[in-house]
Amino acid sequence: MVLTAGTLAILCDMVPEHVPDLSTFSESGLFSLYRAILAELKSRDLIRTENAPAGDYAEYLVVTALGGKLAANAEKSWDVLALDGERLQVKARVVSDPPRPGQLQLSPFRSFGFDSAVIVLLSGADYSVVRASKVPRRIVEASAVYRQHVNGKVLFARPEIMEHPEATDLTTALRMAQTDRGTL
Repeated sequence: MVLTAGTLAILCDMVPEHVPDLSTFSESGLFSLYRAILAELKSRDLIRTENAPAGDYAEYLVVTALGGKLAANAEKSWDVLALDGERLQVKARVVSDPPRPGQLQLSPFRSFGFDSAVIVLLSGADYSVVRASKVPRRIVEASAVYRQHVNGKVLFARPEIMEHPEATDLTTALRMAQTDRGTL
């Protein structure tokens, strides 16, 4: 979109007179505001979900909490390379309290070239970490169900997955990553 002087004038007229200085907001406050905007857009049927930044934010929290580095965007099988060389696939969902039906369904797994999946559940109120677990790939593969319409295996972040005996609870570590940055 090319902004002409006329288009810019129209856009400026649409913005409220007193726009808050977003640089003064905490990260949690920004997410709360963003969440409210998404909810309004959804109520107007302009968008279908409210999950837009959840995946990127979860990946950031995993790297901050565990160390390592983010994979290139072109990498399809994993998102984070941990310091010990473990390849982590990060899946995130924004959930209400209690979660509504369907909110625990993760995006499909289309490949399994990772060592573990880190599943992060974020609060619908402010994106604080509700629960985070690192689940071994073989548990994910055995528990996920193939769905042809999404051409992948679907997994739900239910207690039997998040609290699996072979899973590692990362909730505290990811919450600390939020508080260390002053996000919450």
